[in-house]
Amino acid sequence: MDILSVQSAVLHGMVGNNAAVPVLQSLGWAPLALHTAWYSHHKGHPGWFGEVTSLAVLESFLQYAWQAPHLQVTTVLSGYLASAAQADLLVRYLPEGVFYACDPVIGDLPGGQYVSDEMTQAYRERLIPRATVLLPNQFELGLLTGSSIQTPTAALDAARGLLARYPALQVVVVKGIRAAAALHLLAVSREQLACTQHPVIDYRLSGTGDAFSAAWLALYLRTQSLHLSLTCAGEFLYRVVRRTAQQHQRELQLLPELPWLQQEVMSLARSLPDALRSYDHTDATRGA
Repeated sequence: MDILSVQSAVLHGMVGNNAAVPVLQSLGWAPLALHTAWYSHHKGHPGWFGEVTSLAVLESFLQYAWQAPHLQVTTVLSGYLASAAQADLLVRYLPEGVFYACDPVIGDLPGGQYVSDEMTQAYRERLIPRATVLLPNQFELGLLTGSSIQTPTAALDAARGLLARYPALQVVVVKGIRAAAALHLLAVSREQLACTQHPVIDYRLSGTGDAFSAAWLALYLRTQSLHLSLTCAGEFLYRVVRRTAQQHQRELQLLPELPWLQQEVMSLARSLPDALRSYDHTDATRGA
């Protein structure tokens, strides 16, 4: 089983596929990294350069991912998409029955929206209707639902509204609602609700959402548990941000915390042998 990760890439830094791929690998998957753009570093920092992947090249790689006889793509994770045309192309190649985790990279607080209105509409009208899981942050959840999301209760109501609006959508994972000194995380399905929280760390970083989405997806595919995947992914990201802030680094200190994440999964494997029986952390670079 292969995971196709469709996101941006950078020459240095931990955003997009640079963040998602090592997290997925650490939990036993062998992701296929398809880059929607290739930049020197995150566009939020000055001096960046690079270019968007052309539609012709993107389509060639999508065709290869689905048609190569030695690949078996059963899961797709999408992050930053550079244009509505890229979104249309991705939707065109999503086969029926694929597990599609859509991270709607639209904007964040306090900066707000940083993609075009056309791209936002592409999420509403084309990507989310095909998604199995949606992973918005606080700002994105509010924009997609037309709601003011200031509390976990408001986030829960908005997530349930998305589940009611989009029949194919099975889970909404809200990647953080800041309330006072706590950051609340929610995972909502039509039957279940999982919640966890961590202390707020006031340290601005790029790539946190990309790392969290990859960790949650990898854990959920292993455990099929909203609670375990949310709790473990949330704790992993909290540890990463805390370490990065303590060391006063500009880029996520992601790699030093991956052994902890692997160990947590091994602990889960002992408690849930049926769900996790195929996981072997010595086989992490080859996949399950």
